[in-house]
Formats: sequence, structure tokens, C-alpha cells
Amino acid sequence: MNAYPHYPGRRILSLNGNWQFRFTEGVPLEKADDPGFRADSLMTVPGAFDAMPEWFGKRGTGLYRTVFTLAAPCRRALLKLDGVGLRGRFRLDGREIGFTSLPYSAVEFEAGPLAAGRHELTAAVDNCFDSEAMKLFLPYYDFYGFGGFYRGAELHLLDGDYALDRVQVRTADCRNGEVELRFLFSGDVPEHLDCRIAFDTSRAPVERQLAIVHNCAGLRLAVPAFETWSPERPALHTVTVSAGPERIVERFGIREISTDGNRLLLNGKPLFLKGVNRHEFHPEFGPAVPPQLMLEDLQNLRRMNCNFVRGSHYPQDRRFLDLCDETGLLVWEESLGWGNTAEQMADPEFIRLQELQTRLMVRCSVNHPAVILWGFLNEFDSASPQGYALCARLAEAIREEDGSRPVTFACNHVDADICAGLADVIAFNTYPGWIDAENDGDPLERIKPACDEIIRRFRSLHPNKPLMVSEMGTCGIYGAHDSAAAQWSEEFQAEYLETVIRAIFARPELCGFTVWQYHDTRSYLRSGANIRCKPLACNFAGLYDGFRHPKLAAGVVGRLFAGK
Repeated sequence: MNAYPHYPGRRILSLNGNWQFRFTEGVPLEKADDPGFRADSLMTVPGAFDAMPEWFGKRGTGLYRTVFTLAAPCRRALLKLDGVGLRGRFRLDGREIGFTSLPYSAVEFEAGPLAAGRHELTAAVDNCFDSEAMKLFLPYYDFYGFGGFYRGAELHLLDGDYALDRVQVRTADCRNGEVELRFLFSGDVPEHLDCRIAFDTSRAPVERQLAIVHNCAGLRLAVPAFETWSPERPALHTVTVSAGPERIVERFGIREISTDGNRLLLNGKPLFLKGVNRHEFHPEFGPAVPPQLMLEDLQNLRRMNCNFVRGSHYPQDRRFLDLCDETGLLVWEESLGWGNTAEQMADPEFIRLQELQTRLMVRCSVNHPAVILWGFLNEFDSASPQGYALCARLAEAIREEDGSRPVTFACNHVDADICAGLADVIAFNTYPGWIDAENDGDPLERIKPACDEIIRRFRSLHPNKPLMVSEMGTCGIYGAHDSAAAQWSEEFQAEYLETVIRAIFARPELCGFTVWQYHDTRSYLRSGANIRCKPLACNFAGLYDGFRHPKLAAGVVGRLFAGK
């Protein structure tokens, strides 16, 4: 399963498969890194080494090695990685070519020129928690920080002076099928370049001369015989661009997402979002989820009558977004963050990395019509000046990269938030009767008053912005049944969510609701007092368990979503 974009004119070497491997427990990559290490095992790429029984739950550094042979030399090579965690350093033939501390982000490194013959690629990847070395993933995050290659790895072999890296496609006029094309080059690009552009299967390409400025160029063209993309009819188009030796195929959809007062609009029609929060996780694979499981997830979401999924809390696999494009499932795509404090958000390095990974997310996912919202910094301290400054910076960065989609973030500081005005769509997380300070009375009776108060507050402050519930739910352990619907039983979870959904659907001010969460996930193993609400180090709020067995709540959600 090859994710878009495609490069039919390039030599591309897949690096997926079994690599030589050695694990060093308790040692970060700075001390463990050794290109000449002696392997004692094998490790699959993509794959998370600490999802394997031998190293499950251990922190340290995995050392990787693979060998490949080139039949012919190349003038330039690019190492492309779709997600490595938590940190990784890479060497080619003993020469360092790159470093990343951006988990879940697609990154690339210059690796050439390369001669014909045998080459050796090594990597040191650690999953260590270190507040100085690893700024973006902290021990208290409510999802497990795995180590390894989460997604695929490729080596692109280039023979020309320049490369056409991406063609970004944005809808310019939904009614007439007009799109804006932005061409992104690297290398020694001439100031003017002839190119051929063909939409879909057209055998009559458009020929244009591009004026290259700072390795970028732009055109506005009409797509012949276009169809509009929507969840009901997810019509997709391709554009093939040939420029010199380079050829690229991008896929896109023609659609418009906008806001009008407190309404969210898709192609000019009001849109109500019904969905779930989804982590990329499986008990056997960690975050290295295979495509078959991605498709199963989408099928389950359709069975529950969902039209929307929030990718929590990091950029999603490109293959999953491709599937969402094809099936019409709408997506909230967000960069990595969880509960970040004012102190963290004052750190210049944390700020730099947040902006970098957020821009990379937009650049990578911009052509997916299923992506309708950009988000960041889940549940950060939005009541602080530091939070406001970073929120403003990230919102501006997103709009610079792509002004065609609304910007949002999930807020849980609803009583003191000062950042909601920076978002195009206001979203809030709340867990009345589950995660709150009340200990007496029926927890279900606290749901409606809590929702009513939060809605009243945001509507009074921001009456002309769409408002949605981005997280609400409760835990139920798969197979735990109780005739009295005791807490942690499947029955309690089902009753709780029925109360929640009915309360939310009764409020016309809202434009959507996403259940927390689609399936159970691994959480922190040991993290102070917080661990008390995580039996077996898991977040059991899933409608399905980690192996995708449905709980009673899945049927409740499906039934109520079908009626909205």
C-alpha cells in the first residue's frame, strides 16, 4: 500500500523489512550510538521494538542496521521517514546524515551522492524520557511513548540537479472546479521551467512555463470533468506533473470547508460532526499499525455511523488519511502535544519544535480532502500568557502554510481559557461524572448541567464561532458486566454515553461531538497519582478494546448517531 504522492520517474528503494538489531536498556542514544555494533537480534521496519515481548515496557536505545546495493550511482539521495520515536540518529556508510526528535512527523534527510555498490545504513533510536533531550513527549502523556520506526522508510535516488518534491493542491473555486497548484522544488532549480500538467487520465496535458521564486511556483487551473468531494460521494482526482527529469502524481479532492457564524459548512452546506478520537495503537503492534487494521478501524467507524475522526494526539499515518479520502471520513489532524504547562511553553526549544512539527504536518497532509480541521496542543494550559503566545504562533504558522481550513485546539481549561478567540472552531473536553471533583450523587446527573454551563460560557464570549465537544466519555472494561451498571462495567459506560449523546444532541448551538475514544490504549506505566485511574496501565474509555472487540457502548453510539 503506497501512500500518495507517487514518483513514477524516480528510483525508490524501500527500506522496510528486517534490520539487524541490538537493544541497550536504560541508555539514551547519545551514549548507546555505535555504528559498528554487534547485532544479536532482528527488528522489523516499520515496527516498535518495545511492543515486542522481549523489550516490552523497557526504556533505552535500539540500534538498527540494514545493507543495500545500488546497481548505478546517483547524484543525490533522500532518506524519507514517515515517523520515528521517540528520537533517532541516522548514519550512511558511517557518516551522520540526520537526527530527529519529532515523533510521528514525516522527515527527510540528504544522504547523497552515492556510488554504485554496497552501502550500510544504521540508526540509533531511543524511547527514553528526558525533559531536556525529548521536549515533545513527556512521561505523563496519556498514551504510551513507543520506540522504533512507527511507519515506513524509503531511499529516493535522484539523478538531476533538482527535484520536484511536492505539488500542493487547494480548492480555489468549488463551483467551477478550479484549483491552485503550488510546486515545491529542491536543489539547483532554474528560474524558468517548462512543465506538463495532466488531471486524472487526460492524454492532453496542459503545458506551462513556471516562474520559480525561492524554489516555489504557483498556477491556477480548472479540472476538466470535475466532481466535488463529499462524505456521501468521495470523488477523488489526480494531477500528474512532469518537470524536466521529475514526475510526480498527487491525489486531491475538490471541496470547501468554511465557517458561517456558529455553523461549520462543507461545500456550503451545514455540517454536524459525529465521530470518535482515535489513537494509532494495537496491543501487538504499538503505533506501527498495519494497513489491514486501519481499514478495519474505518469499517467499525462506519458501522457506528460516524462521519468524523479526530487523530489524537499527533499526525496520522498517510495511508490512513488516504483511506479516509477514499471512504469519505472527515478528519481532525493535529500535531503532537498533551497537557503542556506554562513552563514548558516558555521554553524556546519547545516552541521551535512545536512550530516545526506543526508546519511539517500541514505540508504533509495538505492534499487530503478528508482533513477539514488543523489542531495542536491538546489540553495545554490555555489560561496562561505562555499558552496564549504559543497558540497564536501555531495558529499563524498553520494559516501561513494553508489558509483553506479552520484551526482549532481541544480546550479543558474552560473556566479560565484565554485562547479560544484564536481558533476558528472552538472545541472543549469535559468529563462530568468521571473526571471531576465530585464524589457524591449519581455521576450521570452531572452531565447535562456541566455541558450547559460550558456552552453558556463559550457562547457568551464567542457567539459567532462554531462550538463542538471534542472529548467526552468514560471507561468500561471489556467483558466486565454488572446488572446494576457499576462504574467500570460495560453497562455503566453504555448508559453514560447514552446520557452524554442525548444531552449534546439537544443543544443546537453545537456543530459536533467526538467520543473519547474509539478503542482502549496503552497509557503510562508508572506516573504518580494519575496511575490510579489507569488500571493495568490502560485507558479503558474505548468503545472497542485494543484488539477491536466491541463493547456495549459501541452499539449505543451507533444507534444514536444513526438518528442524528
